[in-house]
Amino acid sequence: MTNGKKISIDVLPLGELAANCYLVAKNGSPKVVCIDPGAEGEKLLAFLRDKGYSLEMILLTHAHVDHIGAVADLKKCFPEVPLVLHREEELSLKDPERNLSCFFSEVITLGGADKLLEDGETFMAAGLEWTVIWTPGHTAGGVCYLASDPESSESVLFTGDTLFKESVGRTDFPGGNYDALLKSLKDVLDLPSGIIVYPGHGEDTTIGHEAANNPYARLC
Repeated sequence: MTNGKKISIDVLPLGELAANCYLVAKNGSPKVVCIDPGAEGEKLLAFLRDKGYSLEMILLTHAHVDHIGAVADLKKCFPEVPLVLHREEELSLKDPERNLSCFFSEVITLGGADKLLEDGETFMAAGLEWTVIWTPGHTAGGVCYLASDPESSESVLFTGDTLFKESVGRTDFPGGNYDALLKSLKDVLDLPSGIIVYPGHGEDTTIGHEAANNPYARLC
């Protein structure tokens, strides 16, 4: 677990594409939000059991196969736990072409979300305040989530496949749009420079590092 002053984060790269699944909690609390459970459901469930975590929400940055592959396993074990994503992304849960699973060995067709989010919406989960930042470009309903501890100034950002360390997500999939991605990137890079960024793939970074070193920052 990566420990900040108030926010704790477990990072589990799952599946053949090593998509980062995050378990996020207020430090010291067993209640967690699971972001992008992409694959290896049994491994993820065993990790939750071994750590004694209580799953409070399944939160998706977007609905590509490598970010939703273990959703069904989690919902089977925890049917009461809400599955949450942006309104513009719900169709991809149900459409194997939009979620890209038709190009992999297991076609994924999920039911609807339990809650649909809007840009700028805030909500509480696992003792943290979450803010939805709609960042279309990689997909139509892709979002970043800013998680903040309400008792301090600590915040972290989960960017899915919108922003990686010194790179950005592809825009040649269904619902992708390069110009929209650059606009979304500009909005993200306007956040405070010290915020730690946890992307959908690869290692963490900061807003300041990306503003100075990401080649796409010069284009937006």
